[in-house]
Amino acid sequence: MKISQAMIVKNEEKNIGKALGCVKGVAFEQIVVDTGSTDDTVRIAEEAGATVYRFKWIDDFAAAKNFAIDKCKGDWIVFLDADEYFEDASNLCEVISKAEEKKEYVIASKLLNLNDEGKVIGTITQPRVFKNHVGIKYEGKIHEHLKNDQPTDIYDATDELIIYHTGYSETVYNEKNKDKLYKTMLEKAIAENPGDSDLYGYLGDIYAKNKKYAKAEELYFKSIKYMDDKVTEESERRGDTLRHLLMILGEDKKRTGDILKIYNYARAILPHDADFSCVVADHYYRFKKYIKAADYYKEAIDIYDKYGSFQRSDHVEAYFPKICSKMLDSYYQEKEYTKVVEESGYCIGKQKYNAEYLGYLMSAFKALRQNGNVELKTQDEIKIINDLYDLGTIKDKAFVFVNSYKTDDKEVFEHVISLCSAAELEAFKQQLL
Repeated sequence: MKISQAMIVKNEEKNIGKALGCVKGVAFEQIVVDTGSTDDTVRIAEEAGATVYRFKWIDDFAAAKNFAIDKCKGDWIVFLDADEYFEDASNLCEVISKAEEKKEYVIASKLLNLNDEGKVIGTITQPRVFKNHVGIKYEGKIHEHLKNDQPTDIYDATDELIIYHTGYSETVYNEKNKDKLYKTMLEKAIAENPGDSDLYGYLGDIYAKNKKYAKAEELYFKSIKYMDDKVTEESERRGDTLRHLLMILGEDKKRTGDILKIYNYARAILPHDADFSCVVADHYYRFKKYIKAADYYKEAIDIYDKYGSFQRSDHVEAYFPKICSKMLDSYYQEKEYTKVVEESGYCIGKQKYNAEYLGYLMSAFKALRQNGNVELKTQDEIKIINDLYDLGTIKDKAFVFVNSYKTDDKEVFEHVISLCSAAELEAFKQQLL
């Protein structure tokens, strides 16, 4: 099996070395198509061993990428942007072999957007690897996407391949002035295709990013006007448009009716996407309507658990721990302590060493005891703790010890002390200093 790496570039001297280097030991050739660089991009690419071609920029991303595809000789193509790189590409051949065996000729990976500090600010699913010589090409002058005239199944490699993307960090985005280029291209594309729902959604994103929310809202509603009502499992651009519109509406306390109208529409056509429930929950949480918030957070988590995040639920995937915390806090604020106990157990099962989750569990039990609850007693709490944590291990014992002390849960604290040796107690106490 031969793998080609391809990319189109312009003025990427800061990034191209990393983008080429991450696949260097896997790809048998690296094709770089330069669309007009005025910096050292071409020199760096050639010194790295890549074959560089020139392509005159014609305001068409798909045309440039398809030119690069035509230059590739490999059986499969890895098509990264210059500001993207694999976390680890050593298993790429193995993943391709599995996709080949299943006759799934497009491979989708998890793409993590990074900010200037290198922290993840968003998670999406992106196809960046595909079989060559079977008719797969790019389509769309802007926000291009892969397309094949024949039905093509997608292999889910979101748990196997991770790509980091630095292009949306504020510094890089402003340096490249992407908004100006994309805005001009989108306005031109809309003039040529005034009924294209996706184009209005993408243009709305630019206005939303620049905090021009009224204009963004107008464009998102226009996108919905032309939106396909077909029910699908994958959300794609429709999901982004509906989620972003809900986020804008969600800032206004008086627009709950509009929010629920868009939410109902979104859930009807994209029933496997958890993001819509989550954004509605955020709206209620923001304005301290905690019971409604908790119910919608629970709905979002249930949908996410059932259907996963492959080609949908990007927001829930990116912020799942925080969503769980806000659900627990919503129940706690409404003094629904039994629900806090139930749901914190679920959350801890997802992320065992999250101190916030354990804190809610312990605080809920404390509140129940103070309120004279007879259904859930201290021994019930200790049983739950024992089910969730292995108190025979140092790590779990230390974690519960520290957090029971911080939440002033004397019952659990004393229980853990009874299980500790003198040396362990001394070590654990040092963590409290």
